[in-house]
Amino acid sequence: MSPIKPIQLFATASLCVGFFTTNHAYGDASYADPLPGISAEQKLDFYLGEAIFQKFWIPAPSSTTASDGLGPIFNARSCNNCHINNGRGHAPEDGIAGGQIPSFLVRLGPKLTTQFADTDIYQHTGDPVYGQQFQIAHTAGVLSEGDYHLDYQYKTEVLADGTKVTLRKPILTWDTLHYGPMNSNTGLSMRVSPPLVGMGLLDNIPQQNILSKADPNDIDRDGISGKASWVKYKGQTQLGRFGFKASMPSVSAQNQNAFNTDLGLSTPDFPAAFGDCTEAQSNCRNAPNGNSPHLENLEVDSSQIHLVNSFVALSAPPAMRNLKQPWFLDGKAIFDDLNCGACHTPKMVTDDSSEFSVLHNRTFFPFTDMLLHDMGDELASEFPEASAEPREWRTAPLWGLGLSEKISGRIGFLHDGRAQSLEEAILWHGGEALPSKEKYTQLNAQQRLLLQRFLESL
Repeated sequence: MSPIKPIQLFATASLCVGFFTTNHAYGDASYADPLPGISAEQKLDFYLGEAIFQKFWIPAPSSTTASDGLGPIFNARSCNNCHINNGRGHAPEDGIAGGQIPSFLVRLGPKLTTQFADTDIYQHTGDPVYGQQFQIAHTAGVLSEGDYHLDYQYKTEVLADGTKVTLRKPILTWDTLHYGPMNSNTGLSMRVSPPLVGMGLLDNIPQQNILSKADPNDIDRDGISGKASWVKYKGQTQLGRFGFKASMPSVSAQNQNAFNTDLGLSTPDFPAAFGDCTEAQSNCRNAPNGNSPHLENLEVDSSQIHLVNSFVALSAPPAMRNLKQPWFLDGKAIFDDLNCGACHTPKMVTDDSSEFSVLHNRTFFPFTDMLLHDMGDELASEFPEASAEPREWRTAPLWGLGLSEKISGRIGFLHDGRAQSLEEAILWHGGEALPSKEKYTQLNAQQRLLLQRFLESL
């Protein structure tokens, strides 16, 4: 390992802690403050969108059409059930039923069928009976899809200095399947809900900037083969940006898909009022719905989607912390020496294409390249999704890592929440990230602590 030397951090670091980010006491709402500088009208839309985001939906029919249409099968009653204070979800503990943790989801897909960019998102198939996502809650007269619990396999990683780190891997066991056995060709992928941090900024990185970092054939022979995620959405091939597999092309697409799949609500782009019900679930498809003429014959109309989009897009990312601490640059030097920045690109810029002028031409530091990378067999899902092969995942942004427990009350990293510390998350890295992981195992205790403190400051 090369000597660790202090380096000059970002020349524009003032943008991290000044005008464009949240910079306060970092309480439990610090992922849900609006960006400074938005107009009075946008601020009103922001808080109205937050109210819809936090609203508890109810089954139809009800005495009011403003909040009905939930289900018939679903995972949560509100967006905030999964994204507590806009933060990340967590995995169930050993033996705890999955139905008790709405921020933990099980995605389904065919193991042997490739679902790439020439297939529209609407046509992606899951299990023939259970659909694209396993639903653990239901309205009256309809069965939920069942329930499951997790057990964990444990293994010990021994670092170069003799330190032992216990890693856990979730193993899912079905407790009940109310609609019969699952197809033998169906694979699963466990997910926790991701934090909603700086989504508007990530949505407005120019496409060419993301593509310029892609090297799917590793032409430069550096071992890093970032790949763009291409998805077909509403008949058009678009760059995927959101979700652990970068399978959604925009904030609006991500929000509408979540309304439809997680809550069973119809939206302009996902108008099926029965959500993720399959043809095999006739009672579910024929259940009452909340589609209303004054809401464009939907349950969540375009006006409500605009408000929720405003809330999500205009929520400010937290500022970096500890920039003036002497150890910050030492931690950054270790980050660089491990080559973490090859995927977790520190700096990004937006263009001026957003409907929100406050997002125009901004420099920010999310620590992601927005590309898909091979992360190895240990983290692989059991089926491909959009452009992503089972071993491929979008580089997770690192900003706000140190606030995770304050925001949502739990710590759980990686796509399925298995890692209970940043160190565990690093030690699960494989594939393209294996050389960085192996260099991490050679660090001494002080170096590991410096890196952790740096990551917690982003």
